[in-house]
Amino acid sequence: MTFTFRDDWELIRQRYEAWWEQAPINRPIVRITAPRRTPAIIAPPVNSQALLTWFTDPAIVLPRLEAQVSATYYAGDAFPWVDPTSQSLAAIEAAYLGAPYRIDPQTLTGWADPIIAGWQPHPTITPEMDNFWWQATQRLLESAASESQGRYVISIPDLQGGGEILALLRGSEALAYDLVDQPEVIVPAIDAINRAWLEYYLACYEIIHRWQSGYVDWLGIWSDLPAVTVECDYAVMVSPRMFVCHFLPGVAQQVDMVSRSVFHLDGPGAIPHLDSLLALPGLRAIQWVPTPDRPSPLQWIPLLQRIQAGGKGVVVACSPHEVLPLLQALNPQDVILTTTCTSPAEADSLLSAVNQLS
Repeated sequence: MTFTFRDDWELIRQRYEAWWEQAPINRPIVRITAPRRTPAIIAPPVNSQALLTWFTDPAIVLPRLEAQVSATYYAGDAFPWVDPTSQSLAAIEAAYLGAPYRIDPQTLTGWADPIIAGWQPHPTITPEMDNFWWQATQRLLESAASESQGRYVISIPDLQGGGEILALLRGSEALAYDLVDQPEVIVPAIDAINRAWLEYYLACYEIIHRWQSGYVDWLGIWSDLPAVTVECDYAVMVSPRMFVCHFLPGVAQQVDMVSRSVFHLDGPGAIPHLDSLLALPGLRAIQWVPTPDRPSPLQWIPLLQRIQAGGKGVVVACSPHEVLPLLQALNPQDVILTTTCTSPAEADSLLSAVNQLS
């Protein structure tokens, strides 16, 4: 399928590929979006069954996503991509593996209830291909990819995998006790989860690639080769030693399972693990997510410089007025910045300033 959403798509694709390969780029990757118009607000239902349909019925989901795409202006290296399964349904692999999964009508986010009550006997963690949520995901991906017609890119769900899924299947508190009382169960369990993750990952792209090439997950970074954003937010609950012993092997395993990867570093609580992540040879970049009390990435420039000095790229979201200062403070060849302007004119003006800086 030929993508029709940008006349300069081939140049944009080449920039992403150069970034992945740490090759010279003619200008930094800056993804800029702006509203073309205010999209009509479609209020979700409050009834639980209707809410489930609102998230899983392609006939309801796809028009909503297409409306968002048509209402958005894409500048710089931004391109339209949609997640049919919805980023609100995070860590959905837990649901695929059998955990009861519900959608909170207040926050519109998914949450899994634990299913591992203990480790004797050791629970079996295997893909469930007849699972309701996996069946719904397949329908959504197939419908979206077949309907896209080159107008937008389809991303896979936020599967997550590894320690984050284990924390959901076991329960965060119970897993904390396991780390003290029976730590030997952690690595084998994460290994089983990651093997299931890979099966779902490949199955998702098998569906998508019937209609489109390339790889995009919830972070929206294009790649010609298999790529993933690796996550382990549970790391903020453990010491650096526990992370290295019990969770880093799973992170490294996911990194090795695909050609390219970015790690999602979620807040200051995860910083103690940064050095061990920087030491992973296959990891390409770190996505930094600041905290609400210090939301500006300009407040974290020393950390971002430390990441680049460690040989990894930086992926970060920022306000439009922060783009140029960040490019001046960092190695602009090794960043991906994402920002949202108030209008197409503002987006074009910002891109012009970035081009002049280059």
